[in-house]
Amino acid sequence: MKFIYLFRHGLTKEAELHLYCGSTDVPLSPKGKKLLQSQKAKMPCLEGFEFYTSGMKRSNQTATILYPDKILKTDSRLCEMDFGLFECKSYDELKDYDLYQKWIQGNNVENICPHGESGAMMKARVLSFFNEILNSKEKNKIAIFTHGGPIAAVMEFLFPQENKNRYEWQCGFGKGYFVKLDGDNSSFEKFA
Repeated sequence: MKFIYLFRHGLTKEAELHLYCGSTDVPLSPKGKKLLQSQKAKMPCLEGFEFYTSGMKRSNQTATILYPDKILKTDSRLCEMDFGLFECKSYDELKDYDLYQKWIQGNNVENICPHGESGAMMKARVLSFFNEILNSKEKNKIAIFTHGGPIAAVMEFLFPQENKNRYEWQCGFGKGYFVKLDGDNSSFEKFA
């Protein structure tokens, strides 16, 4: 049996402004740090867990605020989708551009952001990391501090019977899923 916590990083200024922010390495906002501090007492005890992050500031800061004494291992495959030319821009800034309209009106799981990647490319990257965890006999208790897209990719992969798309798997900032993997008895629950 494997026990896996999937944590979404805390709030950033870019998220507060509703900007596409994937590959840009931004820190938590003051509000994001404060919200995580207020959630800290409600977080599960993760003794014996290995801690992984995407290596991005917002993921590392989230892990450090919630679990300050843990050693963090980083893996860039856990990074959010690269929005390319759309990075750190809002819908209002992009809505009149043909390249953006083509991306959002088509199959934006398969469509590649100009100079970025597609949702499918991000999912393949994340699942290459996750399959290593699944195939490891030693890695049975894992806490992953990552981003909304990678969490949705993992949940969609693990629980296809739920018939949810990546947007339906989204969880709030500083929140996530606890997953128990035990063959046909696998389960999940949201936390925080």
